[in-house]
Amino acid sequence: MSPASTGDGVIVTDSSGRVTFMNAAAEELTGRSAHDALDHPLSEVFPIASPAGDTETLDPVARVRSATNGAAPVHHSILLRADGSRLLIDESAAAIRRSDAGLDGIVMTFRRGGTAETARASEARNAEGREDFFAILAHELRNPLAPIRNALQIMQVVQDSGATTAAARVIIERQLKHLTRLIDDLLDMAQVTQGKLALRKSRTPLSEVVQHALAIARPQLESKQHRLQIDVPKDLCLCADETHLAQALANLLHNASKYSAMGSSIRVSARAEQEEIIMQVNDEGVGIDAEKLESVFDVYGNEHTDEHTHDGLGIGLSLVKRIVALHGGKVTAVSAGRGLGSQFTVTLPQGDIRGAPDAERRTSTAAATGRHLRIIVADDNRDAAHTLAMLLTLEGHEVRAVHDGIEALAMGDEFAPRLMFLDIGMPLLDGYETARQIRAREWGAHTHLVALTGWGQEEDRRKALAAGFQDHLVKPAELDAMKAIIDRIVDD
Repeated sequence: MSPASTGDGVIVTDSSGRVTFMNAAAEELTGRSAHDALDHPLSEVFPIASPAGDTETLDPVARVRSATNGAAPVHHSILLRADGSRLLIDESAAAIRRSDAGLDGIVMTFRRGGTAETARASEARNAEGREDFFAILAHELRNPLAPIRNALQIMQVVQDSGATTAAARVIIERQLKHLTRLIDDLLDMAQVTQGKLALRKSRTPLSEVVQHALAIARPQLESKQHRLQIDVPKDLCLCADETHLAQALANLLHNASKYSAMGSSIRVSARAEQEEIIMQVNDEGVGIDAEKLESVFDVYGNEHTDEHTHDGLGIGLSLVKRIVALHGGKVTAVSAGRGLGSQFTVTLPQGDIRGAPDAERRTSTAAATGRHLRIIVADDNRDAAHTLAMLLTLEGHEVRAVHDGIEALAMGDEFAPRLMFLDIGMPLLDGYETARQIRAREWGAHTHLVALTGWGQEEDRRKALAAGFQDHLVKPAELDAMKAIIDRIVDD
């Protein structure tokens, strides 16, 4: 069978470089079956060589192991197919990292390549796409600022607690959630492409993933008054990272809404087939032209209409594909054509779901007990420090706001707080060193430290814990997340 029409091939390995998953496109491109490839070394299943004519095969596993920055650049290589033919491909290998930064496997993605001239033309298109992406990024980050500014001016003029002010607050909250979603997508894409996204898998009811995704996508879905149909069995479980899988599903929901009319239906369904979970998102939207189905998951290329309607960064579907691949799954899109809606199907291995849910899932967030804490908030952004202090004060706590690490230590000596929220990037003394010095003080042994920072990668979390923090929250932190920490403290 000719590999000319296939999409991206995906092969996933374990930490030793043995194949654990291979999609249909990979089977067609390599000429090897997934059944025969399982548990075989990647070098046997996916033998590649340099297009310069070298006879020695290349080892992508060794390439990932030796990489210092975790990046996954695209290489032009020759794939030695099972029938002896040679195929020019574009391939990249990204690391799957455990929470301790150890290598848990790699994800190999590849597609049919072209001539050197084609490769140069492709790079030119990619460069143009990157320029377009940054233009869209600037546009999308500016978009929420206008309604936020207008709402704040309305509140300044009205200065009451009536319906007008309440409506302005709703606008601000909705736009801030939109900004947060854009930034989360950017951070997740950066982590995935650099091989730094560490999955925390556990036994997870799929219905909880769906509810989490609906909560993320709710502002978009409600703004267009979609009729939602959810058909997900309550007892359907899989081994997955709930947070990132929910983000992927939320992106599919956002995409369905983006290209669908007001009030139209969106359906989410799931079923088990043998040892796999099949989840589908169906919409009644504009549909996808046949020639765009293969590129719909590409970065810079997943706008599937010719309309210049940007509602996001254009990386949402690409992020879905990469998160699903890290789970050992695949995502596909089908459409009957323009105006006939779309169906996105996510296929995931069910994994080992034996035993009870993990302890964190069994333990619900402690209810507030009415006890209040002495709290210090340290942030060199004065507005951020004082608004958070105001929020915590309204919750009944005794709060002090300071603006650098030196002030935080001095206030701690005087105030002896039970809880401190520390920004990491403070002047004079950063959050890490401030935490280390707090731990050396007598009162610091009884103080719960929370890193409150714009840096949210796994390495940042590890550095915070090593410096003495017990919790790590990424800005803008939800008040509910802070309340959950407070509930844990007062229950100790």
